Amino acid sequence: MERTDRVLKAVGAWLFLILLSVAAAAVTIALVNKYQYGPETDVKAYFEALEAGDGAAALGALNAEVPDSNAALLDGEPLEAAAEKLEDVSISTVSSTGDQAVVRADYTLDGQEHSSEFTLHPADTQWGFFTVWDFDRTTLPTMQVSMAGSTAVDINGESVALTDSARDFAVFYPGVYTGSFTSPMVTAEPERILVTDPGNQADLELVASPSDELRSQVNGQVKTYLDNCAGQDTLYPASCPFSYEFTGRVLDDVQWSITEYPQPEVRLGGPTADRWTLMDAPGKAKIEFTSVNLFDGKTSKVSEEVPFTFKGDLGVTEDKATVTPEP
Repeated sequence: MERTDRVLKAVGAWLFLILLSVAAAAVTIALVNKYQYGPETDVKAYFEALEAGDGAAALGALNAEVPDSNAALLDGEPLEAAAEKLEDVSISTVSSTGDQAVVRADYTLDGQEHSSEFTLHPADTQWGFFTVWDFDRTTLPTMQVSMAGSTAVDINGESVALTDSARDFAVFYPGVYTGSFTSPMVTAEPERILVTDPGNQADLELVASPSDELRSQVNGQVKTYLDNCAGQDTLYPASCPFSYEFTGRVLDDVQWSITEYPQPEVRLGGPTADRWTLMDAPGKAKIEFTSVNLFDGKTSKVSEEVPFTFKGDLGVTEDKATVTPEP
């Protein structure tokens, strides 16, 4: 009887150890499922790919399609710059069922608190215990970049081409996208937008401004044109915006001088507001000559100020402005 009791106790201890091992294994599987295979792990991997500027890894992790748009901002320096101001990332599961999990990422982006939610589903199991999760299939958001009068801009350090002064670009989220433009003729102050939601169409509009060099070239060409007009010994300088009506007789030379040079404003215009134009600008010229009275032959000095309006067309290339005056 005593021997039987010892056997039963041994068997009981053995069964207890088995149950304990099973329980420990279950806990281990649950922990591994949560911290190594759980949906939060996939979201963390996605954020790590963004911060590394690894577009291929980010796209694969997110299980996303690239929309019909330019992909220049989806990798390398532009992507890394987009995530540069991404801080204090905290990832947690909002809800989880057997066939779906919603994971939220709270973070600070460019100094502002934001959050993004991701939906995942079980895709497979490994070794029969560990659940492999995939993001639900989504499409990346797009950002329309526009700048009237320009064929290219800089986005997050990358020069990108525009078509008809605008273009759609696929982007990852969350991210900060900064646009700017600087050339010898044109500049645009930096503008930035934050993309945190895949469902939103983001718009980044840059406003082109004429550079000091463009204004200088325009004013220089206007001055040269008017000086040539003033150099003509006639009451009616050819192809020029000023003249002087006089019915008497002119003795000796006619002398013109420009007393106030026009400074036409350079701005974007045209039917689609994408062409550089010159606004009409006022100026003043002075005419001096000696007149002869046709009746008595007496002479007198004529000195008058003649107001005029400068009009012209403007052509702008990457480094040169061309002013075409309209008489």
